[in-house]
Amino acid sequence: MSQSTIHSTLSFEHPCFSNHGARVARIHLAVAPYCNIKCAFCRPTVNPCIHGCAPGLANEILTPQQALEHLRRVRESGIDIRIVGIAGPGEPLANPETFETLRLIKAEYPQIHLCLSTNGLFLPEQASRLAQLGVETLTVTVNAHTPNVAVHIYEHVSGERGENAVRRLLERQRTGVKEAVKAGMVVKINSVYVPGINDDDILQISREMRAIGATLQNILPVIARDTMAKVTPPDAEQLEQMRERCGVNLEQFVRCKHCRADAIVDAEPSCAGK
Repeated sequence: MSQSTIHSTLSFEHPCFSNHGARVARIHLAVAPYCNIKCAFCRPTVNPCIHGCAPGLANEILTPQQALEHLRRVRESGIDIRIVGIAGPGEPLANPETFETLRLIKAEYPQIHLCLSTNGLFLPEQASRLAQLGVETLTVTVNAHTPNVAVHIYEHVSGERGENAVRRLLERQRTGVKEAVKAGMVVKINSVYVPGINDDDILQISREMRAIGATLQNILPVIARDTMAKVTPPDAEQLEQMRERCGVNLEQFVRCKHCRADAIVDAEPSCAGK
């Protein structure tokens, strides 16, 4: 799908769904601490002293009411927040606080656009609920296409290990994307690229996700940490080549800033926490 088609689908500018560098103030609210899977490269960290720019980082976990009050303060400070996202630091759909936060925000700020990121495990059951709450844009992280590759990336799925567990995750990701598209959301696919592990799978992901309705793919270089602390991330050339290969199938998003779970962006590229 071309970028112009994505723009015609969305009624607003979203910097994380556009390669044109839209300058729109946005915020991530860290209300989802629990995660239902374990990725080998992921280490969610909640610490008031934590710095840096990476997914899964947050200074603190907010309750839904605290999240609403935080949004009020940010807007009152002069930052015209147009987009509110929930991206962790855990899995948003595995935390009931996510849904209450979305409800509170939409009730008080109906003009604000809602966005959410998910690993997709619970998406089949929750897609229509998200749409009803006003979520317009959805990012689904899909890092593998086949179970034999997925077992190297996902250490467990809801506490279960092995190919059967990851096969269930992959199947539910596919079903969830279909349901999200059916519900009217614009879907972007995030894929973490781990050279030597999921090279071929990422290409297959781009083909399949386009076929079931996704509009964008965002290929991210793996961050060497946790179990994958010793892996070598792709260099710029490898990343560009992978994007070119996959771009034949699915439009590539190339402006990702690796935002934190509590990022505040005042219409400029940033990953600043609160």
